[in-house]
Amino acid sequence: MSGTIILRNAFLIDGNGGEPAPDSTVVVLYGTIREVIPDAKGIKVPKGRVIDLKGKTLMPGLIDAHVHPGNVELASRETAALPPAVYVHRATINLETDIDLGFTTLRDAAGLDFGFKVAIDQGLIRGPRLWLSVSPLTQTSGDTNSSRIGRVGPMPRNSIGVFPEICDGQDEVRKSARRALGRGADQVKIFADGEVASHVESDKAKPGQWKFTVEEIRAAVETAEAAGTYVMAHAYSPRAIQNCLAAGVRSIEHGNLMDAETAKMMYEKDAYYVPTLSTYDVLAKEARKILDIYTLEKLEIVLLKGHEALELAYQAGVKIGSGSDIIGPFQHLKGRELALKAEVMTPMEAIISTTRTNAELIGISDRLGTIEPGKWADLIAVDGNPLEDISLFEHGLERVVLVMKGGRIVKDAMKTP
Repeated sequence: MSGTIILRNAFLIDGNGGEPAPDSTVVVLYGTIREVIPDAKGIKVPKGRVIDLKGKTLMPGLIDAHVHPGNVELASRETAALPPAVYVHRATINLETDIDLGFTTLRDAAGLDFGFKVAIDQGLIRGPRLWLSVSPLTQTSGDTNSSRIGRVGPMPRNSIGVFPEICDGQDEVRKSARRALGRGADQVKIFADGEVASHVESDKAKPGQWKFTVEEIRAAVETAEAAGTYVMAHAYSPRAIQNCLAAGVRSIEHGNLMDAETAKMMYEKDAYYVPTLSTYDVLAKEARKILDIYTLEKLEIVLLKGHEALELAYQAGVKIGSGSDIIGPFQHLKGRELALKAEVMTPMEAIISTTRTNAELIGISDRLGTIEPGKWADLIAVDGNPLEDISLFEHGLERVVLVMKGGRIVKDAMKTP
């Protein structure tokens, strides 16, 4: 870690939702935020390396609560066909892209294994902090089970040994959740509904085809809670979401087909909602020509419903986090998620969803998510004011000019004299 770093003259958005503070100074000492001084003109600060952020916005590092940097191709079967060395290098490029976009923390929604976290911690990969799901839980005849074409067992997610857990009944669900946790999962991921990009020609592969009973989901929740963690659930339809909420799931992912009753239940259960608008928008605009007809049909089911679901959750007072769910070669576009959310929420609320709320969801709000003394110094500087132009996050490779992770500068594109 570096010694004292003084970030001066910043337009400060601290992640707490208050008014931005112009001309602020943030003092970082050995990886931790030591002082936050609003309107610090004329105030004496400690000696150290000074970085002038005049004309720049200083913010907490962004957090993506639903991400798949390990899905390096659009189709999982194509990802799984890559030689292991090629796969690891491709996933590494995605992780380094994420950090350059200003995402200093990722909650991987299944696919990466524990080795990526170790490689980042050892400095072998210049990447974000990782909270892993490793192997997701699904059921027999689900989207990730390829037995319909004569194979027994699940399709691999990649070529380094990560497979989904196929489980039926409470006992199998418990065993599968324990295996995922034993492989290094920080939370348990379950598929409680059909998928969009599964490439399976069956009704059970469609969003709206719910999976798992309440009792089965509760078995996963109890197993996760016994390990001090929680369940995140892939769910689109009211029935799937309500099953998850009844079972005690903490985090509902996607949720495009929810109705007002379900949004109200989500609020009453104090669950988090992680909409993933950008993946559908990107697939529809950038990948339409290369998607198969089955995926396109399913995409149409959820594409226009995403904003409606977000509006319902927003109006109901649900705690709204932020995830991109970007797959394939489009990682650099994940910042589009904030602009899409800002069509329903305010720009400040979209930023909070990607910082403070995501940190609360993951369980790291005592360390990350806001700029306050005592917290880890995961900070980014943006060229411009995102409250006036939140679309700049989509161009984060150019507009995010400084990234600090744990007090160490991992990206410096500042144009200094």
